[in-house]
Amino acid sequence: MSTRSQLTKDLNESVKALLGKHVKILLKNVVKMETKGDKTENRVLVFSPCRLFLLTAKVPTRIDFHFHYLEIQAVSSVKNNQLCLTVHDKGYSFLTSEEQGTQEVDAMIAALATAMRNIFPTVPIQHIIRKIEVQPPKRIAHLQDGEIIRGAEVRGMGPCGGFSTQYACMCDFHGMPYRDEVAWDVDTIYLSHDTRELSLKDFDHLDPKDLVPIISALEYNTWFTKVRGSNICLTREAIDRILHVVKKSLSIEELYLDTIGVKADFAHKLSMALIANTNTALHTLDLSNNMIEDKGASHLSGPLAKVPKGLVHLNLSNCGLTSKGINQLANALAVNKFMPNTLTYLNLSNNSLKEDVTSLCNFLAQPNVIKHLDISKTEVTLEAIFGALLRGCSTNLVHLNVSHNLFSTKKHKEVPLSFKQFFTSTLMLKYLNMSYCKLPLEALKNLLLGLACNETTSDMELDMSCNNLGTQGAHVFESCIHGVRCIGSLDISDNNMDVDLAGVVTAISKNKSIKHLNIGRNMANMKAKHIVTVMEAVVQMLQEEDCVLQTLNISDSKLKSDLFNLINALGSNQCLQSIDISGNMMGDGGARLLAKALQINCRLRSIQYDRNNITLPGYCDLAYALESNYTVRYMPVPLMDLLPCMKVSAERTDAVMKRIQDILHRNVSPKKYSNGQAFRLQQGFLLSSTQQMVDRLVVQTQETIKVLAQSEDSALNNNHINHATGLIQDADNSKQLLPRLQEVVQRRHDINNPIDKKLRSISDDLHTTIVDHLQGTLEAMMRCANEQCPTVLAEDRVQSEIRKTCREKNQLASDFVQTCVMEQAGTDIINRVNELNLAAAAHMSDRITDEVIESLSRCYKTLAGDNGGRKRASTPDVLRTRCHMSSDSSRQDLAEVFLDSLSPSLDESPLVCSQN
Repeated sequence: MSTRSQLTKDLNESVKALLGKHVKILLKNVVKMETKGDKTENRVLVFSPCRLFLLTAKVPTRIDFHFHYLEIQAVSSVKNNQLCLTVHDKGYSFLTSEEQGTQEVDAMIAALATAMRNIFPTVPIQHIIRKIEVQPPKRIAHLQDGEIIRGAEVRGMGPCGGFSTQYACMCDFHGMPYRDEVAWDVDTIYLSHDTRELSLKDFDHLDPKDLVPIISALEYNTWFTKVRGSNICLTREAIDRILHVVKKSLSIEELYLDTIGVKADFAHKLSMALIANTNTALHTLDLSNNMIEDKGASHLSGPLAKVPKGLVHLNLSNCGLTSKGINQLANALAVNKFMPNTLTYLNLSNNSLKEDVTSLCNFLAQPNVIKHLDISKTEVTLEAIFGALLRGCSTNLVHLNVSHNLFSTKKHKEVPLSFKQFFTSTLMLKYLNMSYCKLPLEALKNLLLGLACNETTSDMELDMSCNNLGTQGAHVFESCIHGVRCIGSLDISDNNMDVDLAGVVTAISKNKSIKHLNIGRNMANMKAKHIVTVMEAVVQMLQEEDCVLQTLNISDSKLKSDLFNLINALGSNQCLQSIDISGNMMGDGGARLLAKALQINCRLRSIQYDRNNITLPGYCDLAYALESNYTVRYMPVPLMDLLPCMKVSAERTDAVMKRIQDILHRNVSPKKYSNGQAFRLQQGFLLSSTQQMVDRLVVQTQETIKVLAQSEDSALNNNHINHATGLIQDADNSKQLLPRLQEVVQRRHDINNPIDKKLRSISDDLHTTIVDHLQGTLEAMMRCANEQCPTVLAEDRVQSEIRKTCREKNQLASDFVQTCVMEQAGTDIINRVNELNLAAAAHMSDRITDEVIESLSRCYKTLAGDNGGRKRASTPDVLRTRCHMSSDSSRQDLAEVFLDSLSPSLDESPLVCSQN
């Protein structure tokens, strides 16, 4: 008689009452449990979703004992009616009726396998229960076939690989409460971002013990490939579960455990876990800011030498290592045959390596694929490192940080040839940090000359800050930097270059590859007269015709009023997009000048201006100016300067800053702006400067014509007079040339604008394409639905209703597409077209005005004779040789030329506003 039939109604009801309604029962079976010797006792085996209960076969029943499925170490069924389970190294044997053969035992094995498969659908049951022995094997063949089928397409496993189910299982396993918040975050937030990284920081507000089941849920989850436990305080239990995940997981590829306070014993346990998991997918390991020391490095060396597929990323920054531990790690990396072809990121910074790094150098000298190498603050000597880099890293290295390391302190020691050769031969280098290295002048020269010879890499970021290069280093820079074309960003801040910084700036201005420049903290202790020289060089660089500089950092220089000329130059500058003038104490006067500049500048995107002693009136000026500026998008809140303002008037300060932030938000959104203002601005420059010079020449020429007309030789001068009269007419007309050019541009824009027509045509074509795409996608989804649920969709009525409703839901208005094309993409296009038209018109107007000045000057000399006694510094042709005018810089340059030639009463730039 089947043991299952022995489950009487009363016993059945008793089992349900005992376990309660919250425990789902998958299978109940009455079995005989073998005890001592040949004795057996009747028991009821109850399989729930994640736990096996053993109950007494009496009414009322009670729980004899129970255990979680994850506690099962082995399952065996050698006899047809016997099921053996091993839990915590203790064996349990259960017998069923011989009449049913293997049927009941197979049903229990199937119930166990199905329950575990529902929790961990993507992991083979053999990976969870290490030993499964069933004789004959065909009894469980259908289970293995099912796993193969499910491996291709796992149905209904839930978001993120069924994490919530696995989390619930682990809560049961550890006896911890189930937190709905955790399941909701993963099922909703993580799923919506399609992230494969589980960050424990997202749950560190919970009780520390609640992290244990969250971490454990990753053991057999194959969705998540990254675990990040950075900068949080983990309990010993949580750390143990992380180790267990490393030991069990088939999918975790990246492990970030920086700054969690572990030491060498953790490194030992981690190494044991890595060794135990022969199928580990781990390729990224970050243990930075944990004092594992050399002992921990020694433990890690073993598994790193045997990582099945090699590491990609290794970060052991600030781990208390010395050359002993690093050399052991380097040997391990060299031994692993995969490492030279996989390791792309290596960070050993802030460890005390000093000179004995032979093994590390040997590893770096081998051909490798390292792209990011950070050995800053390691006290290594740079000579030895660059020799190794030349041999092994010149092909793939992209990011190199060797800051806070020195060259050998031995006097008169020559810089090794490999140092220069590395910079000449590196192919991919984009970032080089050699700050705080106290570079000898010879090393600096070799570095720059090596880069000057490099014709392969480009747009490299070079950080040479805080090297105390002084005046001699400035001379080296001045003589070499103009020929280094592979540098796109240069940081020479805090180098104590004194007045020689002016020469460096001038040399940099000749290098048209450098687009980002940082010269901050060089003038804080400089003499006032030297600051003026340096700032003149900076202003001159920005006003040059072919200036390409996009970013300028001149922060923490304490320039005060010496910054004003630079701010004035911003008004007409057409290249600079970002500027950092923080820490210069320019006060409200500087803020007012900056406001004036922002009203006419149409290129700046980012301004950083904190620590400038600006008060509330200064911020009000900036807010007012920004109303008419549509290009500045980023001005971080100046917290340091705002604190005193908040004490004086918190409400007004808040209102002004909110106004500024609202304007910046407005500027981020695409918006067409009229080119009329830009044309009027250009005309304003001319009227305020160059045209006045033209007027002066016209008056002088007219007076000379009158004198010649009354002379006896007037007949001989008719040709000259007629030519001069024509030039005077052209001079008068040149005043209105720019407005006429604007009218031409405006007519082209308003009447049959081909750009607008094309954009509208594109939006119509795009709308048609999108509609066809949506319709095609809908039909593809309907076909998929038919394949998945053919019975439900067998009726044409149902399909028609679904198709009709879906078409209504996925309608796309043509106005939406037109708005996107015309108002967003089209806005940027039209604005750029306006800029190009303005540039062409400005150049045309400037060039013609220049020709008018030159022609009038020559004509005046011809009519009046060569008056050599006149002051040459005042004649326009001499002025032009002093300052070459161009389309981009002519506005400011013309103003300066004219102001130099006029009376001292007009000595101020037209951009400078009163500071009273």
